[in-house]
Amino acid sequence: MSLPVDPQVRDSAIDWLVKSQSGLMSAADCLALQRWRQANAEHEYAWQRVSSLALLLQPGATLLADATTRRALESAGNDPQQRRQVLKALLAVGLLGGLSWQGTQTGLVRSALATYRTGTGERRQWRLADDSSLWLNTASAVDLDLNATQRSVQLVEGEIALDTPTESRELQLLTPSAMLHSPGAHLLVRYDGQGTQVTVLRGLVQVHSRGNQLPLRLDAGWRTQVDSQGIAAPTPVDGFLAQAWLRGLLPAERMRLDTLLTELSRYRPGVLRCSDAVAGLRVTGSFQLDDTDAALTLLTQALPVRIERRTRYWVTVVPV
Repeated sequence: MSLPVDPQVRDSAIDWLVKSQSGLMSAADCLALQRWRQANAEHEYAWQRVSSLALLLQPGATLLADATTRRALESAGNDPQQRRQVLKALLAVGLLGGLSWQGTQTGLVRSALATYRTGTGERRQWRLADDSSLWLNTASAVDLDLNATQRSVQLVEGEIALDTPTESRELQLLTPSAMLHSPGAHLLVRYDGQGTQVTVLRGLVQVHSRGNQLPLRLDAGWRTQVDSQGIAAPTPVDGFLAQAWLRGLLPAERMRLDTLLTELSRYRPGVLRCSDAVAGLRVTGSFQLDDTDAALTLLTQALPVRIERRTRYWVTVVPV
């Protein structure tokens, strides 16, 4: 399972990738990159994910060796924003040459260039031009296209809450596995890399799968899952509990410990896991998302477990 990467760390990794593939790397730069990767586990993880993009193998990426592009990169210097603009331009050319933005290998770059995004452990709210309210959960990214002819929101990764006016024009919300249509609704949408979870709190949403299955009408108070297998049967949901992350809470009712840790790991960098010996223990309680260390301490008080830390970024819950 892919771990979330802090956008600032991700941006740094992208900057290093652009420079390393531009032919402008000096011996000192190579040493600086090595030191940056070794600084902590998240840097190395971000580098591994970014370098797996294999930009040199993508259509249009040979422009990285082009003299004009090299000069553009050089003129951008060490300014991260300018260097990302150069990368964005290169990717745009690659897109025209056939680069697939739906591919899993480009998701990291698409997230870095998204309209709105949040870092690991961050939650933010925006008021959009059409008077909709948009919340992004931890490590999430969306692209917006709101104009006179269309209203489109694309969830690149993570989780959003979107509250649109009832009388507004139809909104289209896209994820890699689902297409949602609604004239005005309050809904929660989460994409985890495998499938899309859709929860309707107000209004009506037409849910389509990318596999062209017949759409599902999803009313308020119901939830469904959309993945490569199609659209799952809707299940009722408690709207108050479903929105708990907006209040910075993770509620658990006899939740398996490994499931709880998977949820908490979304809000902290690095690796958070448990040994098989305690994975099936059941947990009930409410945990603060803004202080995952406190949540782990609470687990040690409620269960026969202890916290084993190799580093700040590598934590394992094990039996006492």
